[in-house]
Amino acid sequence: MSREYDLVLFGATGFTGQLVAKYIAASADKPRWAIAGRNREKLEALGLGVPVLIADAQDAAALAEIAAKTKVVCTTVGPYAKYGSELVAACVAAGTHYCDLCGEVQWMRRMIDAHHDRARQTGARIVHTCGFDSIPSDMGTWALQRDFHATYGKYARKVTALFGESSGAASGGTIASGIETAREGAADRAVRKVLANPYGLDPDPAAPRPPAPDETSIGWNADLEMFTVPFLMAGINTRVVRRAHALEGFPWGADFVYREVMSTKGNAKGLATAVGVTAFLGGVAFALKTPTLREMIAKRAPQPGSGPSQEKREKGHWKVRLVGEDGDAKLVFIAADAHGDPGYQSTAKMLGESALCLARDPLTSGGGVQTPSVAMGEHLLDRLRRAGLTFAVQP
Repeated sequence: MSREYDLVLFGATGFTGQLVAKYIAASADKPRWAIAGRNREKLEALGLGVPVLIADAQDAAALAEIAAKTKVVCTTVGPYAKYGSELVAACVAAGTHYCDLCGEVQWMRRMIDAHHDRARQTGARIVHTCGFDSIPSDMGTWALQRDFHATYGKYARKVTALFGESSGAASGGTIASGIETAREGAADRAVRKVLANPYGLDPDPAAPRPPAPDETSIGWNADLEMFTVPFLMAGINTRVVRRAHALEGFPWGADFVYREVMSTKGNAKGLATAVGVTAFLGGVAFALKTPTLREMIAKRAPQPGSGPSQEKREKGHWKVRLVGEDGDAKLVFIAADAHGDPGYQSTAKMLGESALCLARDPLTSGGGVQTPSVAMGEHLLDRLRRAGLTFAVQP
């Protein structure tokens, strides 16, 4: 692909956008890149010394011009249901690869229905969820299955991801996306149906598949001796993992089951934490369904464009334990970042490496609306490990 740029970062002046911009600027890949957005003064004030491209998220002509100039567009401009559709359409039409931080299942479903077939024709890899949603889940499950097969000569028929120790607040952009999704769901029955379907992002969401309800109560994991509670982001991550499996032709078996929970310590304090977290999540779910409470959360929550200090971001961390099982065969796999909070620092690494992978690595996947593991697989895994993230069998 002969283009003027390897990649263009759209939304570089936002809080997370600036982190991604700094990450790309410091990359050893040294890509030919540019930054884009609607405010030239703010873009130039970043002082990155790269070309500045001007476009509004709703300006189809300007976005088409940008997409035609680059191999990859990386965007942090959300909520994507409000600001992302024109950019995806432009990239698909130009055969330009695309990655984002989206966690809005209903919008991703719309992008799949509108663009997957055309993207396969143009060769555009459209890759959503390239941050904490959903790289630990998607890449973690893919890497676990590879090691499970190497160990046992078969794939795990069940994988449970337990999101455990972490430090760091949810980003303002993530909260804004969640609120926008709740608004859409409250107003549109079809959106509620997509959100409620465990296989809502599959190529055929109505195809018969194993039951996979989201967790709603406290449980116990005997393998790790830990309490489990519902995980707020499971409604996104599980759908992404299941789509990846379907796109690859169900290599782990038609009866493969994937689930996600949070974990707490298996003692009295851990039980108390589990009870508190479950009650809190129930309250959040109720509030998001209630218009007045939802708008109150929107006003008081961290806003897009704001975030913690560099010191707090660097002191943050996260850890996910993925347990693969098939009968007596079991394997515990760790996905983690010891040097970055999940919502900002670590997410900037994951999105930055995804953009660089799409731009520079010899990928063999075809076009389409994909997941990180389907689009980039081994190449992205290597990059994430070099960036300091852990993806490994538990010792």
